[in-house]
Amino acid sequence: MDDFVRHQMEGVSVDIQVVPAVPSGFVARFRISGEPGDEADWPIVHVANGPFATALQAEEAAKSAALEHILQHGSPPH
Repeated sequence: MDDFVRHQMEGVSVDIQVVPAVPSGFVARFRISGEPGDEADWPIVHVANGPFATALQAEEAAKSAALEHILQHGSPPH
């Protein structure tokens, strides 16, 4: 398990991972299933701006960034 949590946004699978930041706070990254340029074992991973004071803030920032990415680039081909 790679600690990413799966979400559905606009019909697209988005995996989000929240990790502690150094020296404090949290950051989050996300990947979009089936995004062009993905390779089977090496999906493209995007990082949300941060760090954030709480894990929830970091997760919400990643959700917002993922949704913005989906709306800008469209849904990946299935």
